[in-house]
Amino acid sequence: MLEPVRRLSMGSQQIQWRGHMRTCLGVLLSLVFLVLAFRDVQLHVVASTLRQVDLRLLAAAVGVEMATFWAIAVRWQRLFTPHAPPSKRRLFEILTIAQLVNGVLPAKMGPLVRAYLAGKGEREGVAFTLATIVGEKLLEGVSLFAIGAALLPFVPLADWLRPASWASAVLLLLALALMVWIALRQETAGRWLEHRLGRWPRLLGAARSALDALTVWRDRRAILALAGWSAVIWAITVLLNQLLLWSLGIDVPPVAPLLLLVVLQIGVRVPSSPGSIGVFHYLSVLTLSLFGVEKDLAFSYGVLLHLVTYLPPSLLGIAYLARSGYSLSRLRQAAGMVPLAIDSQGGHGDVP
Repeated sequence: MLEPVRRLSMGSQQIQWRGHMRTCLGVLLSLVFLVLAFRDVQLHVVASTLRQVDLRLLAAAVGVEMATFWAIAVRWQRLFTPHAPPSKRRLFEILTIAQLVNGVLPAKMGPLVRAYLAGKGEREGVAFTLATIVGEKLLEGVSLFAIGAALLPFVPLADWLRPASWASAVLLLLALALMVWIALRQETAGRWLEHRLGRWPRLLGAARSALDALTVWRDRRAILALAGWSAVIWAITVLLNQLLLWSLGIDVPPVAPLLLLVVLQIGVRVPSSPGSIGVFHYLSVLTLSLFGVEKDLAFSYGVLLHLVTYLPPSLLGIAYLARSGYSLSRLRQAAGMVPLAIDSQGGHGDVP
């Protein structure tokens, strides 16, 4: 009787320790990037630049950012095919709450929050939803590196960065191919899971749910729709980048907002402080410097893009979070226990 309790306690301690280590590493990296971003930047020039921003273009950029979240919700709903998905509105709400969590809490817990809320806190539901998010992230990674590969002839990169980029792209492509391969052999994979996990019925149930979530990758039309929505999402994000460049009067070639898309989307996935402070700004400065943009102006752009990316969705997330009856601390605890809740043999997956 005490064994499940002991395993739950040990698992909780391991999760907390890993979370603390990830947080410390993230804060350290953010501080390093923040120092690099601030170097040689004149803050009074940044403040003056931000006061002169074109408010009409800024408002348009905020609207585009909200459209991006809606498009992501539509794509996410497609990943539930052929199962009954949550509504687009509910998924949109969850995405804004996840952005709020990423902006104010350490360890980038947004994906776990998404899995917990969309899965209604139940083991099988959370496992299913988490598998849809894994598929989404793999699709995003592969498409980003495809865009990056198309940009290589037009952008000077350090010699060491080219092989690293290709190696990362190959690994992501292999992971996506493996997921599709498992989806095409679901029955065989199901029997393998029964053989390996038959002694732990609850864990087997969660694994089956995750396997169920791969059904969408057997449907060619669904895959084409997912690819199409990914293209729409990246196009909207590039438009957001361009609107903010125009709002600050930054004149750069058309390839610049595309490169900003790739660099920032990949860069903010590294461990960092809440909201990717420092990382976001340094990467903006580094990218725009390739096109001869002065550092003060490039830093101003990083500040503006960071605010537009995090502030409006987070404000919506606060409203939706209050309506859902959760607090940030309770949601953090619940999301942090997601891996343990899926893995545990006893108890219920609804952790809070």
